[in-house]
Amino acid sequence: MLALPAACLEATGLVVIAPAGWEAALAPFVAARAAERPCVFLALEDVLARNRGHDAPERIKHELYRRWKEEHLGYALLVGDADTFPVRFMVLDRCTEPAFHYAFYPSDHYYADLARADGSFDDWNAEQQGFHAGYFGEVRGECHKEEPINFDRISYLPEIAVGRWPVSSATEAQAVAAKTLAWKPLGEHPRALLVHAPEWIDARAQAGALADAWKDSGFEVRRQLYAGEGEPPTPRSVEEALLAGVDLAVHLGHGSEETWYRCLGPAQRDALAAAHPAVFLSIGCSTAHLCNEPPYQPYLDETGIAHRGTNAGEVFPTPPPPPSCYQPGALNSTGLGERLLRMPSGGAVVYIGCGTGAQPCALTLLEGFGRALTDDPAQCVGDAWKQALAFYFEHERLAQLTPDAGWYPPSIFFQGMKFLCYGDPTLRLR
Repeated sequence: MLALPAACLEATGLVVIAPAGWEAALAPFVAARAAERPCVFLALEDVLARNRGHDAPERIKHELYRRWKEEHLGYALLVGDADTFPVRFMVLDRCTEPAFHYAFYPSDHYYADLARADGSFDDWNAEQQGFHAGYFGEVRGECHKEEPINFDRISYLPEIAVGRWPVSSATEAQAVAAKTLAWKPLGEHPRALLVHAPEWIDARAQAGALADAWKDSGFEVRRQLYAGEGEPPTPRSVEEALLAGVDLAVHLGHGSEETWYRCLGPAQRDALAAAHPAVFLSIGCSTAHLCNEPPYQPYLDETGIAHRGTNAGEVFPTPPPPPSCYQPGALNSTGLGERLLRMPSGGAVVYIGCGTGAQPCALTLLEGFGRALTDDPAQCVGDAWKQALAFYFEHERLAQLTPDAGWYPPSIFFQGMKFLCYGDPTLRLR
């Protein structure tokens, strides 16, 4: 695997950033984590006031960067949904004429990728001519073939592990904090469930190899692979397995905002309130949906103007205005990962998934995550995910990708940018 810089591996500090009014609700969590590692609460309002930057996400990133450089920061927990905590939207030149060939996607990876290779601050905004000044983490190659895919020349490799609690009130934050503090693995050996649904690409060989590696590393692994080893997955079998108790649940197959296709739907999700909370990872589409996707769905732009979106007939004759970093009310739509994480009991204690459409190359992210946990099952989940992103960067050769006649190379590039980690990045499976 691609080695992360030694400074990244040695950093242990955690910051919890949330609205100032939520400090009391989060105090027990901060105190408990401070007994294990350097940990501080930072009021979001203070962070925004004392840092400079293009907008709120950049000010937060400057705070994280300074603490990484000066205080060995290793982890950040961002507390707030898209209506409460600033979201950075990355940009793709997606070929959609009514959208002037642009699309925006939430990317918390922005907060993890702090520095360029030389250690300087990475603002994810190398190209600032004209409207590009407001487009961050810009990826090209689907519609425009002349420029580099990595148009904003981002580093990609994460310096810190970042998680988000997508909550909208102090009460919700307190409930997730309490569930997280109470969480313990079910036994000495982590219990894992590996689900591979049909009607997707055939990755049974990769799934089986991952299960074998985890078993050799001390995991207890239950497999539900279609037409393969173990029982085939159904909504009932997946629900029963999760209710029986697992520490880690991994899904390969199609997904949507509210489902693991043919494996887990709203009824099964609600039943999981009675389950042992688990760490979930899905490489299906959209299961970690965070908020509306501009400019297709309705959104609020950075100047405060509301847009109905191209799905509702809006046409952008020029590049769409960048989204506001806050998407309030109905614009703050939700999905499976958020719902599982926000359950006061059961559900998820960590949920990692794609906020929008995923592609088969996400198997490489899963492989990297699996290898990290195989090497050290006791490491923090956030560290395993950070290593997964580094593994993905190397094995998918992101630095060498160039456009071709199709749409897939840029999709490979920004796959890792579209995944979100909901939960405390310092949580351990053992």
